[in-house]
Amino acid sequence: MKVVVLCRKLEGMPANGFDRYSHDLVENLSKLPEVEIILPNQTPSLDIRSYGSVASPLYYDIFLPIATILRGRMRGDVFHAVTDGQAVVFPWLKGKKILTMHHVDKPPPIGVKEKIFRIFYGFGTRMGVEHADMIICISEQTKKEIQEAYGVEDSRLCIINHSVSSRFQQLPDVKKERVVGYLGALKNRKNLEFMIRTAAAYKKMYPDNKVIFSKCGEGPENGRLKSLTAQLALDDTIEFRGKIPDDELVNTYNSFKLFCLPSLQEGFGLPVIEAERCGVPVLTIADAMIPEEVVTAATKCRDEEDMAAKIHLLLDDETAYQEAVEKSLKHSQIFSPECTAKQTLEVYQKVLGRS
Repeated sequence: MKVVVLCRKLEGMPANGFDRYSHDLVENLSKLPEVEIILPNQTPSLDIRSYGSVASPLYYDIFLPIATILRGRMRGDVFHAVTDGQAVVFPWLKGKKILTMHHVDKPPPIGVKEKIFRIFYGFGTRMGVEHADMIICISEQTKKEIQEAYGVEDSRLCIINHSVSSRFQQLPDVKKERVVGYLGALKNRKNLEFMIRTAAAYKKMYPDNKVIFSKCGEGPENGRLKSLTAQLALDDTIEFRGKIPDDELVNTYNSFKLFCLPSLQEGFGLPVIEAERCGVPVLTIADAMIPEEVVTAATKCRDEEDMAAKIHLLLDDETAYQEAVEKSLKHSQIFSPECTAKQTLEVYQKVLGRS
């Protein structure tokens, strides 16, 4: 079967979770003899970044695919939009249509740029929900959110979890320091103020124990978070390392002793599994909207003081730490990219009536 994967330009290093999903999906579907992959957005005439620019969604999700459709070069048995944005062109496509939905945005957007993106993706979601033959939800939580927000019937929804590449693995030669790390975007939904206040609580509760809280990423909250760090006199405790290049991700995860994901909401929470694959125990917030199947092995914390206490336990009790490492490694193995590709193929076959 011919499968047209609607995604941004697949360059060497994935820019974010959506991009990594696209890379892994295309790579592993290409290994299946039943599938011929067609990628229409890979030879842009303009030098526009795949992600991070206000022009990115307009160019890659509207202009390029519509130009390809008008030239009669967008032909396939199945059209798979890897995010809501790519579903904008669904009304103009002839063939079975699949949409992968990662989450339903709930926190209000911060700043003009995020508001523009939210309007665009909201339109794409409406097109996808209306025209998709099947919607792939990356978690049980995402499925529930879609049903509550859009009333999509159960027969058009299925669940295929995200997967993590086998390149994420333990690297015994990488030295681990007493570092609690975060890796991802610095935006409101990630709730990184919680991590800063956890650092303040830890410093107050255990003044003789040195721990570094490392934030790796960029985003609209960067300035505010640095100001809060200075206000709480935590410049010697919190470091801002900026965005980590893709080829340094595995080493960076391995350098952490613990990983913290303080998000209030995640459609999946890919960094949880990436960290666990690298043998790094994860801390999350107990009442956060993160799929339970993702945080099964994580240490859940009620508040900043509780997280500080659990950080202290894991860092200073070697038995407790090793138990958390083993639990994390075992849990992470179930998220295989090969399995995700095979399950996705089954969805294609189902909508084509070939199952």
